[in-house]
Amino acid sequence: MDITPDALFKLNEQLRTDASGMQRLWTECGRMCLTRKVSSLLTAISGSTTQDANISPDTRLLNTIAVEANEGLASGLMSWVMPYEGRWFSWKPAPEQDGNEALEEWLAACTEVALTALATSNFYPAAHEALLDRGTFGTATLWAQEGKRNPLMFRCWDAGTFVIGEDEEGYVDTAFREFELTAKQAQERFGDNLPPQVANKLATKPMEKDRYLHAIVPRAESQRSPNGGPQSMPIASIILHKDSKLVVSNSGFEELPAIVTRHLRWSEASAYGASPAMKALAEIRGVNYLELLMSTLAETQVNPRMILPQGYEGTPDLRAGGITMGGLTRDMFPVEWMTQGNLNFGLALIERKEDAVRQAFHAKLFDLFSTRKGDLNIPHVQALQAEQLGRISPAFTSLTTGFINPILERVFMILYRAGKLPPPPREAFVANAVGQPLLLFPRVVQTNRMSQEIQAAKRSRFMEMFQVAASMAQAGRPEVFDNIDGDKATRDIATDSGLRDLLVPLDERERIRQQRAAVQQAQQQREMLMEAAKSPEIVKQVTGALGGAQEAAA
Repeated sequence: MDITPDALFKLNEQLRTDASGMQRLWTECGRMCLTRKVSSLLTAISGSTTQDANISPDTRLLNTIAVEANEGLASGLMSWVMPYEGRWFSWKPAPEQDGNEALEEWLAACTEVALTALATSNFYPAAHEALLDRGTFGTATLWAQEGKRNPLMFRCWDAGTFVIGEDEEGYVDTAFREFELTAKQAQERFGDNLPPQVANKLATKPMEKDRYLHAIVPRAESQRSPNGGPQSMPIASIILHKDSKLVVSNSGFEELPAIVTRHLRWSEASAYGASPAMKALAEIRGVNYLELLMSTLAETQVNPRMILPQGYEGTPDLRAGGITMGGLTRDMFPVEWMTQGNLNFGLALIERKEDAVRQAFHAKLFDLFSTRKGDLNIPHVQALQAEQLGRISPAFTSLTTGFINPILERVFMILYRAGKLPPPPREAFVANAVGQPLLLFPRVVQTNRMSQEIQAAKRSRFMEMFQVAASMAQAGRPEVFDNIDGDKATRDIATDSGLRDLLVPLDERERIRQQRAAVQQAQQQREMLMEAAKSPEIVKQVTGALGGAQEAAA
């Protein structure tokens, strides 16, 4: 990829053209679900450095159910997936290093360091902001880097300020972000490497803003500096001044620092995501329109329209409190006019649409989690929970594989390079193609409550299947258990439950089984010997067989 300034500006414009089809949808979803982000979204789309003071993003918002549902989804995911007060993940050895006790102890210590570092950083508010964007716009980006005040620093990029590109496998490997800095902020960030027009503002207009373009793109091997340093890293980080097209910063990263999450993929041809707000947009529009009608009906009943006697000139006034000139006779007194309407029917329709909006944002699942009491093994409760978990499972998988795992990989490497983790044991390294030691990234194990609930639902379905098989076996069909791989089921359940450490290695399991089989065979032969004690010939044969079995058991 060409990473010269002209090529980067051209690629940015191409990606913004690709994203332009989503901008109108983002704007409407923002107006309905995340009104405070609309101003920055419109500013980013227009490319202006001056925000329109007349923007009123909540003027069309008459019902807040979508706002509340989006906030409930983001808060629920934070509480059940990434809780501030809990241990929601752990690092374990990679599969090829499984069973190494020294490595497991080191990774357990690393997990505690990382949890403390995340808690003392701004990770949790930044992640919550990203989940709000994810539920509204379908796509969100969280920037992760080493902080100045704390080991870690995170920033959620506003929707519309960034565009993304994918590699051939569908993973995001390119991101462009436009942002603003005052002349004073630019000097603090870039030092003396400023364009002339920005440097000239320092004395006279230090608070005047300029726009910058931040390009995060892959850096080819041939483009990396042979002298080491940031410009030798595989991810290029280049910041350009938009007006002058001058490079003000040229750096790099070992891992992609911009972690992009998508609720669900919009399509194979688009790099962006589809959100619950987009799914429920028709219902959100409808509930706001019905709210307008119901408000009008209620207002006309409280402050009714009036009709006056015939002979007065005028046109019908349908506003609440409106006065219309004209009646049947001149002697007719003023009366209320056209105040009829079925308020209860409208409210029932609003409730139905609100329920559809809440369903799109998985509100029922988190309501079920927070309100369930008593015996949780009641079949209909388990069925309802399994249904709701099934609805969120694809989005949760996307959140785990496309957001949480990359974040934790980035966090692990930042803390490791900064010397914040304990010294690694020799077993943590593997040799690369040229024989150099390479730190192998550990496996992430989800220990949050959401993962536990999903695994509990899987275990419940397995137990249901097992009970059916047991009933069939009691009815004279014991061969039905031949269809169930008990070893695989046990190991899968233990792994999903975070109890992988309790499983013995496969070769140890086979050794134990062989030893048990030998002992059982010896016991059977002893019993045969006792039964055949009256026959010397049989005693001789059994004794010889028993000696061979004992040698095998030893």
